[in-house]
Amino acid sequence: MTREIIALVTCFVATISVLGPFVSFQRRRRIGQFIREEGPNLHNHKTGTPTAAGIVFVPLVLAFSLIFSPNPETATIALSGILFGYIGLLDDVAKMKKKNASGVNALTKLFLQFLSAGIIMLLVYLLDPEGFSSLSAGPLVFDLGWTRIPISLVILAGMSNAVNLTDGVDGLAASVMLFAVLPLAFVSQHSVFYSALIGSLAGFLFYNWYPAKIFMGDTGSLALGGMLATAFVISGQELLLLLFGFIFVIEVMSDIIQVSSFKMTGKRVFLMAPIHHHYELKGWKETKVTMVFSSIALITSLVGLLFLSGG
Repeated sequence: MTREIIALVTCFVATISVLGPFVSFQRRRRIGQFIREEGPNLHNHKTGTPTAAGIVFVPLVLAFSLIFSPNPETATIALSGILFGYIGLLDDVAKMKKKNASGVNALTKLFLQFLSAGIIMLLVYLLDPEGFSSLSAGPLVFDLGWTRIPISLVILAGMSNAVNLTDGVDGLAASVMLFAVLPLAFVSQHSVFYSALIGSLAGFLFYNWYPAKIFMGDTGSLALGGMLATAFVISGQELLLLLFGFIFVIEVMSDIIQVSSFKMTGKRVFLMAPIHHHYELKGWKETKVTMVFSSIALITSLVGLLFLSGG
């Protein structure tokens, strides 16, 4: 565990050290987040808060992961962070230029996400051509043939979007991600990557916990989702994201249910989607939402270990 501990501590210290000046720089330049008009009115006061912290902590995760675990699989995860993070960066920059929360066109963004997912899937195939068609969930192994490609493409793009949707309350996306991957730092073949990720997320939360001094932006959220999904795709265990990414799945499903219900019946299932806003409007404080959702993420991740180890 020596490499893991060093990667975690180094990323934590580096993230805290660099984010402070990054926050100050944005405040001096009056750079900040634009809040979505369709979001809850409770968040209007957050307009102008420094953003795009992913520009800082994502490269740190990638750099220290590669330094302490230089291999093709880590390099593939790192490339995923770069590709999905770049899409997020384009979105963050577009929001700043437009001075609103619209960002990059949704279809353009989705196209770039699937393009990035396609590149990752090609690399995953090259890493293990013989085992490429198989997906596993503990003792269960499914040989899907080439149909694995569209399934995994959707999972890669979908998890990237899911983390992005979850990033709507101070500390929420980072806390959920941290607790979701915490057990993996001890048992996964990608333990160094997860350790570096935990260190950087903990450092980011020093500034992102309520009241947030900075947001991760799409640069951070899209990269986090892409990297998490890629790590599971490499090992052929992306089905386990239903447990290790449980909160992220629930968030994106609540959004799909809300939109579908309104289009088909004219009625909403939730007060607001994604689901963390529903609980906000029911009177939950942001800190309560974050703590409850993070606790659930840890519990489902621990359950996931049973399948990860073979049941």
